Amino acid sequence: MNRRRALSSIVVCASAIALGATGCGPKRQVTYVESGAAGAGLSGYWSEGDAQKVVKTMMGQMLSSRWLGNFRQDESRRPVVKLKGVIKRTDDRNVNEQYFGKQLERTLLNSGQVRVVAAAGQDDINVDERDRQSQQASDDSAKTQQDELGADFTLQTIINSQNDTDGRGQAIRAYLINMELLSVQTNEKVWIGEERIVKYVRQARTSW
Repeated sequence: MNRRRALSSIVVCASAIALGATGCGPKRQVTYVESGAAGAGLSGYWSEGDAQKVVKTMMGQMLSSRWLGNFRQDESRRPVVKLKGVIKRTDDRNVNEQYFGKQLERTLLNSGQVRVVAAAGQDDINVDERDRQSQQASDDSAKTQQDELGADFTLQTIINSQNDTDGRGQAIRAYLINMELLSVQTNEKVWIGEERIVKYVRQARTSW
């Protein structure tokens, strides 16, 4: 009798799957986690938590460094910073340059200590808009092409990685993040930051 019921259940599930139903398979459970929470990285590769940690640490170092106080003392204003993008020198597909760059940009802007202009890749958007306005907008509302806020400094970010494995389920995944802040006027490097993330990954063996 039990065998008949089992066979009957298999037939019912097979029919349901053929009709597009999913109730017979294992149910997927989704749990929300806080951004940057420990354990959010499942694979051992670069994770959202790593990105949050690096941004918080490195932007804190940059904004507390000597260059900022020196500039504000000399110029009596907040410096203008432009992000030159994130260069990815790693084959880790989990590293998303745009996502990481936006976190940097948001953190800088929300700090209130610097002014932030459009990053590289965005700076032509309003050039096209001002050109359109010169033809289409009224004289009293059209914006001119030479009123942009010029950057005092550019910020360049590079992400590298180095992996090693013993071929038996144990691996080391290391990430090196370098940032450099350069004076646009003099090309002088006024701040260099570096952060490392090293992960030991051990793959549990499957037991049968």
